[in-house]
Amino acid sequence: MSDLIKEYDESIDDSEVTNEDMHDIAKDMNVWISKLKEHISYMSEVITTVKGQAVTMSEEQNILFPISELFQHISILMQHELKEKLATLNIKNDVPNNIKINGNINSLVQVVDNLISNAIEAYSNTEKEKIINLSASFDKNNHTVIISVQDFGSGLPENVQNKLFKEMITTKGKDGTGLRTIYVKFKY
Repeated sequence: MSDLIKEYDESIDDSEVTNEDMHDIAKDMNVWISKLKEHISYMSEVITTVKGQAVTMSEEQNILFPISELFQHISILMQHELKEKLATLNIKNDVPNNIKINGNINSLVQVVDNLISNAIEAYSNTEKEKIINLSASFDKNNHTVIISVQDFGSGLPENVQNKLFKEMITTKGKDGTGLRTIYVKFKY
């Protein structure tokens, strides 16, 4: 915008600049204003989500929350990475809002965000469709909420699958920790 304003200002006294040129500069300014509004709106959502998480963390670690709230936080926080990697996140929540989880929503957001990031990485850079499905269902018989992250990438080799939940196992070389110990306690 600063460059466009400077260009516009310099163009005012330039006799070679036509009205059409001035209108083109104004159109470019409008495009950038639209982009800025979109980014500011996204940043506002992220700040609101993170602020809510910070308040929750400073108060009590375990709270009651519906899956819809969890998925809303995830959707906002993953939006940038999904867009950057040209991936699509399909969200399906079959858990009624009256069923609530008692736990640390921030920790669960982080766990699911990591699963989604890993799902995105499961796709090669040449694949055009990078689809990740995030879903939640409620098993009435076992009183259990099931959260699932599914991708359609190449999958893990069988020798890695057999070691998957052991510490220090990674397919990312020096960029991965292989730590998979996660404790999440649910109540409803």
